[in-house]
Amino acid sequence: MPTINQTNGLLAEFAIFPVAPDTQASVVEQAIQTIQSTLQHQAGFASGSVFRSRDGLRVTSYVQWADQTSYVATQPFPDFAIPDLHLFEIFAAEPQGSELQLSPGMDGLINFGIFKLKQPEHQPRFIELFQQALEMVSGQAGLISTFAHRSLDGWRCINLGHWRSLADYAAMDANRPFSPIFGEMLDLADNEYQKTLHEVVFTT
Repeated sequence: MPTINQTNGLLAEFAIFPVAPDTQASVVEQAIQTIQSTLQHQAGFASGSVFRSRDGLRVTSYVQWADQTSYVATQPFPDFAIPDLHLFEIFAAEPQGSELQLSPGMDGLINFGIFKLKQPEHQPRFIELFQQALEMVSGQAGLISTFAHRSLDGWRCINLGHWRSLADYAAMDANRPFSPIFGEMLDLADNEYQKTLHEVVFTT
């Protein structure tokens, strides 16, 4: 069972596929096949998970690697655009010391907060703001845990949050506790925002 925490020393690849609702199931199957047939046989592979958004508009795979040398990028799928691929490390978690075990049918839903840095040299300041935002969100009703990832190339930051329900997430989103600093965050990065949450459909 894949485990996410800040201290396990693993790196992670997010492969994010925007899809149409009528193609989501096909892309889910292709993502699973890539993990099973190729990635899990590579040295340094630690785990692979696939998520689907409940609105049908995204498929995300999350593959953990022992180190940067072991990393093997997800290959493009036939007849589908190359996904947004980056290798990440976890730089913060709330509550501190949190651990998330992924499995299909698990309780709760997953939110991905995706930020695309306008320049990679902005990432250190963005991380400072991101950590403040996580502290502001920590303790919100329905938030079980949240893990902030930074891409090693400086171009991305992605938050993986575990919520009890869509209603809990929507209540937080309607009155964002991090609003005082969100404007500065958006000066440094574009936020690919989706209200939908995700379900785990595969792990290995």
